[in-house]
Amino acid sequence: MRTCLVIDDSSIVRKVAGRIIASFDTATAEAASGAEGLAAAENTMPNLVLVSGNLSDMSGEDFIRRLRALEGGAAVPVIALLVESNLGQMTRLKRAGASGFALKPFDRMSLSMRLETYLRLAEAA
Repeated sequence: MRTCLVIDDSSIVRKVAGRIIASFDTATAEAASGAEGLAAAENTMPNLVLVSGNLSDMSGEDFIRRLRALEGGAAVPVIALLVESNLGQMTRLKRAGASGFALKPFDRMSLSMRLETYLRLAEAA
């Protein structure tokens, strides 16, 4: 079964994202911090990662760089969750290795549209 790792300081964001992702027949793992997310990915590399652009313990860019350095981390799609369309932050995240972006707060339709392509790719792999 495909897995998605959701990393966000907010338990509500993690819970809502998890419910939406479950509708794609995908298991969800959650992490409340970047360090927790890296430990989870090191243990079992997910098929998709959703990470907040602003974590309490590290920047989204730093998380993505560290994830990409892990074995198998270079091939995993990473969607950065942002609270606004900040071109500077989006550029830094993209340079760090982000595959795409989704804006918070999200609803079922908006997040599903963003993730559908990546989940289909994970299914084909």
